[in-house]
Amino acid sequence: MIELALVAALLPQQVVIATPRGQASVPVSMERGVAAVAALRLAQPLGLVLSLDGVAVRVVLGGRSFEFDLGAPFVRTGDAAYPLVGAPYVARDTLFLPLHWLADYVPRLSAGHYRWDAGAGRLEETAAAQVSVPPVAPSPPAPVATVPAPATLPLSAANPITGLRLAHTIVVDPGHGGIDPGNPGLRLPGRLAEKDITLAIGRLLRAELLRRGLNVVLTRSTDTLIDLADRPLFCRAACDLFVSIHVNSMPAGQRQGRISGVETYFLSDAKTEDQKRVTQMENDAMRFETTAPAGDGPLAFILRDLQLNEYLRESARLAELVQGRVAAVHPGGDRGVQQGPFLVLAAARRPAVLVETGFATHKDDGAFLASALGQRKIVNAIADGIVAYLLEFERKLAVGGSGR
Repeated sequence: MIELALVAALLPQQVVIATPRGQASVPVSMERGVAAVAALRLAQPLGLVLSLDGVAVRVVLGGRSFEFDLGAPFVRTGDAAYPLVGAPYVARDTLFLPLHWLADYVPRLSAGHYRWDAGAGRLEETAAAQVSVPPVAPSPPAPVATVPAPATLPLSAANPITGLRLAHTIVVDPGHGGIDPGNPGLRLPGRLAEKDITLAIGRLLRAELLRRGLNVVLTRSTDTLIDLADRPLFCRAACDLFVSIHVNSMPAGQRQGRISGVETYFLSDAKTEDQKRVTQMENDAMRFETTAPAGDGPLAFILRDLQLNEYLRESARLAELVQGRVAAVHPGGDRGVQQGPFLVLAAARRPAVLVETGFATHKDDGAFLASALGQRKIVNAIADGIVAYLLEFERKLAVGGSGR
């Protein structure tokens, strides 16, 4: 507590923006525990342009575009992603950006156009910036679900974070959403439901995979409903893996409060009663949809698709790698790799898994899933499993000299 108080005392209460056009003071907010500034208060003195589309934030400053996601402690510019102390957020209809971005990355990446004086809490724009960088109109905001691809690495150069040599795109699917809450979260704190946990984990996983140099698509980035059959369609030609995020639960009975832990599913026939229970629970989300699949119903559709799906073995391997990583950090224990005929996995023409991140009906699992630390552990572990699978895949390509 003493260290936190000292850190807070060292932070400026306001930032002075000094430009050849004049000077302005911008208050520093600490309401979320980290220093942040209201983006609109920066617009006039710095001439920056803002756009907000769902959770995607774009800031154009001095001809350079910075891209953020609400709630994600990273900023992207050019072909690189940088970690932040704190994440952008919206409070009282106002967008706040981390002070770390303004004080560190803006001067560092501006080619000398801005200087930060930490002692004075002052960001100074040089006169040269007015001459050398003409005004640039902001480009239209990118669709929320898609992320600009990082620089494609030549085959001879490995990504310094992951060791991967090829560009890869991952589709992350936060389960449920909108009028479909998922399971109601019996032991989740507050009024959280499954859809809230899956969205939080999905956003964080997107940010973490971006940090590791992967391309990421979210099937949903806000509290909205996407039909089960439409989610895997995000993962067709321009996609390597599909990962669906969910929260498990047990029905009322003696086992309800006792069962805990993580399990990861791939698409196949359900063999056990628990596998059938989870499959039915997740496929039951179809009742919230306005359209139903044609033909003999969803189960027949899935079973027909199983005969056509060429990625079952790869999906099982991906499930094994993800399960192993998450189980190693999960307090609820390892419930192993499972299988079931999930509609959300059926149409993905790539390796696809569904991660049941814990039980909302278990006290300890519920607290873990709702905590920032628990979500971060889950996200890092899933990302580790994804990278491990892709490294194996690239080694097979190098040996076999052919695609999947």
